[in-house]
Amino acid sequence: MKNTLKRLPIVLAPLIVLSGDLRAADPAEAKTIGRIVRERPDLSNFLQLLEKTEVGSQLSERTNIRRTIFAPTDAAFAKLPKDSLKTLLAPRNDDRLEEVFGFHVLNRSVPPFGLEKYAALQMATGQFLSINYQKGIIGDGKFIGESIPCSNGMIYLVDRVLTPNTDDLFQRLQKDGRFKIFTKAITASRQGKLFQNMHGLYTTFAPTDEAFGKLPKEFVDSLFLPENNERLEDIIKHHIVEGVRAAGKIPGYFSLGVSDVTPVSAFGQQINFKVNGDGATVDGAKVIEADLPCANGIIHVIDSVIPPVESGLLDLLREDERFTTLVSLLDATGLSLAVASSTEYTIFAPVNEAWTKEPYASLVRDSGGDAREALYGILARHVITGKHVSENCRPFSKLRTIHGAPIYLTRSGVDRRISNATITDTDIEGFNGLINAIDTVIPDPMELPEGDISTVDAIEFVQETLAKASPIYGKGEYEACWRYYTARGYEFLSKYRQFLASSAASELEGAIRDDQPVFQFASEAWASRNTFRKVLRVLEQREDRILDSYLMQSREKKRFGR
Repeated sequence: MKNTLKRLPIVLAPLIVLSGDLRAADPAEAKTIGRIVRERPDLSNFLQLLEKTEVGSQLSERTNIRRTIFAPTDAAFAKLPKDSLKTLLAPRNDDRLEEVFGFHVLNRSVPPFGLEKYAALQMATGQFLSINYQKGIIGDGKFIGESIPCSNGMIYLVDRVLTPNTDDLFQRLQKDGRFKIFTKAITASRQGKLFQNMHGLYTTFAPTDEAFGKLPKEFVDSLFLPENNERLEDIIKHHIVEGVRAAGKIPGYFSLGVSDVTPVSAFGQQINFKVNGDGATVDGAKVIEADLPCANGIIHVIDSVIPPVESGLLDLLREDERFTTLVSLLDATGLSLAVASSTEYTIFAPVNEAWTKEPYASLVRDSGGDAREALYGILARHVITGKHVSENCRPFSKLRTIHGAPIYLTRSGVDRRISNATITDTDIEGFNGLINAIDTVIPDPMELPEGDISTVDAIEFVQETLAKASPIYGKGEYEACWRYYTARGYEFLSKYRQFLASSAASELEGAIRDDQPVFQFASEAWASRNTFRKVLRVLEQREDRILDSYLMQSREKKRFGR
């Protein structure tokens, strides 16, 4: 027995050594972006960049990061001027090497069906790169071959080395050739520094020379006279906004047309973006080319000059033949004085045909007599204090009329309504507010006072939301389910926010915010569902005694989260 025990260490020692040699490598480490690049003979030049950069070493070693790489093939490097690669790899050009390599790296992993949804990308360098994956275009190059999934991201092969764009907005406009008058006006108005500012990001709406050609030549020439310097400055400032506002989608940024995204120009007025059957417009000017990347932002090319508005709401109503009846009633009731003031209002303006229906037609005929009081009450429900956009509004918003009554603005796809009246023309801007044309006079039901709304009402609302969303998800309609939760979330916050602590309300608002996902809608819907479940528990805990009383009376109702 003793002899056997003495021999055990000798037998175990080689087994321990063998076990160390035979340990399987982590499968994820064998499939990182860096290792896949090393295995491909057609990426040998790109591999040299990868091995010399800090970002590249991370792509080889780390499996807990997610990146997308646009890898130029050796044939792409062969298109460069002679010795370009050698120069780039020289030690003195390390910073330039990091920039060039970083311009081929996106700091997230995006599958092909995700890339199809994007118009531009912000690369690891912070610079923007245009993309049209469906047409196979990226920057000034093209996609070639297959996409390669890796354990820490994706690789796409491209036929050119992508060059970072160092031109600012003004330089890009100058080099384009279509914007000679616009760039001359930028210089004359002393706004060049704004367009060249590299400490921020901007979006420019750039009218072409043909756009200026639509204006009388005498007017355009007059803008460059010394006495009109201020006017020219105002016009130029209204063509640029702070921040990136793409017409398409850029990951990490909110696009034009998304709920609550209404850019304000450097002049101080909002830019109204609309999409219809004829395409996209800004302040009525057609967008003829969008999302041109620059070092400090993007450019949208437009076919008309968009000067800031100078007319007030009352003047706009008087100039529009659709609202002659409304204007006469505003004058008769004295509301025209308020609408003409500098106070900001949003007017939901019934067109003339809306006033031909009873009981309004009879009141209109007696607008100068005893009907004035009734007409004042009717008109007051169409005038909202403050400036509230309708085109790109939230799915559900509670507004207040000038006499304090709640009124609900809703958005579903292209349909926009105010208290169920269809909005036929949105966001006609005056210097003191907005006008929206509607097809009927808004009814004025007196709803339950807000002080009488209880936690039970809020609980029922959340329960109904969960119950109706479940079958939508069950049918595989994940995007529709997510959008349903979003709309119901805004409605809940409009009606029942007072029953939640600020932290819980903020969590719900964050969950329903339209952050423009392009895929994984099932995850978005599920996250929204979980947030609604949390809200339900908070409400139940807040008013447990009321809830218990309610459940005793309605035992047959299904209960969520209990």
